[in-house]
Amino acid sequence: MKKLLLSVFAVSAMMTQAQSWIAQPTNFPANYGIDEMVIIDANTVWTFPYDGSGTANSYPKMIGRTTNGGATWTASAVSGPGSNALFSDIAAIDANTAWIVTAPFAAGTNANRVWKTTNGGTSWTQQLPGYTSASFANHVYFWDANNGWTSGDPTPAGSKFEMYKTSNGGTSWTAITTAPTAISTDEFTYVGIKKVLGDHIWVGTSQGRILHSPDRGATWTAAYSPVLDFGGVITTGSSGEMAFSSASKGLLIAVDGAGSPATATASLYESSDGGANWDLITPTGTFYSAGISYVPGTANTYVTTGSNFQVTGWMGSAYSTDGGHTWTSIDTDEQRTKVQFLNPTTGWAGQFSDGPAGTRGIMKFSGNLALATSETAVKSALKVYPNPATDVVNVTSNKKIEYVNIIDLSGKRVDGAKGSQINVSNLAKGTYILQVNYGGGAVENTKLIKK
Repeated sequence: MKKLLLSVFAVSAMMTQAQSWIAQPTNFPANYGIDEMVIIDANTVWTFPYDGSGTANSYPKMIGRTTNGGATWTASAVSGPGSNALFSDIAAIDANTAWIVTAPFAAGTNANRVWKTTNGGTSWTQQLPGYTSASFANHVYFWDANNGWTSGDPTPAGSKFEMYKTSNGGTSWTAITTAPTAISTDEFTYVGIKKVLGDHIWVGTSQGRILHSPDRGATWTAAYSPVLDFGGVITTGSSGEMAFSSASKGLLIAVDGAGSPATATASLYESSDGGANWDLITPTGTFYSAGISYVPGTANTYVTTGSNFQVTGWMGSAYSTDGGHTWTSIDTDEQRTKVQFLNPTTGWAGQFSDGPAGTRGIMKFSGNLALATSETAVKSALKVYPNPATDVVNVTSNKKIEYVNIIDLSGKRVDGAKGSQINVSNLAKGTYILQVNYGGGAVENTKLIKK
């Protein structure tokens, strides 16, 4: 199912470090953001936009492409998909060859199709994996010119997830009969909630499960995660983002209650078994939840991005070189949405276009994360006392504190209060996470011990 809204829950900011971003113009219409992107090499990147203006049922049929590292970007219309079709996902293997999978946002001609270009997007050829008009196609990925995979929601609801594979570039597709089965009629997958590393595929569902294939979709396992709903359609205010540095190690960001700021929480988890199980992290410093990417070529470096259009200080990006335990800010001055890295020196993050004659739309990374270190010496102005505590806890910061949440080590919110003081006398003895919300989605975590 199409993920209509990107997560904009950003977590607190620190000092700007040497790593930075350089704006590049995508030449998309004004307010168009980056929906999905594929980095082929240091020169070649494919992407397609979404309409960030909030206009109902506005789904652009355009692609963006650069072949010179973003010095120039070409924005071009894609003809062929019906008027009721939206772009769900994009895959590419070089500067000329790419695939787009489409799905319906309204009734009409069957919009569930795969479209292929072999001339850099000048023209597109329709492919028919097997989706029917009742389907909703979410994902497409190609490992090379021949071998690819596409998946959609269970059809009918509550049955097996629709998945197909090809070994001839999409000329013909075969149904994957070993695809996982939904646990209810309310379980489906989301556009954008997909990670691929080598032969491994991970997909998040509306019931908080992670579907995992270690062999390009041939076999699957499914496990519940701390996320209630990866896209927030069934559980309002819930969302999740994940990334993996290896077949076993990964990070997961779980947001809950984003529709009600006074109870919103953002939690970070790590896995050492490919996403089957997750352990809560109490991180130091900044992390964001609009997007997350592992940085290939590093041992355990990740980048997260944040987006909140209301206040500049609640937007930005950060990196961690120790698997998410310590975060260092890259910037805090603009919206950052989707993020992806090719290597420690090459990566892009989404923002919003200021029009075809503008100067922005996507951000190119400038720096070297292979040389970066997480600066644990940079301390936050947040103070919590007494800690350990028995009854009343006081919280001070150089920012205005809107409210404070107490979260147990499973990630569940157990108490909260407005302002800079909270009574914890009714809490059981133990260790908790005290999460300070500065408003607008800006959050900072610290550890609290209840005596």
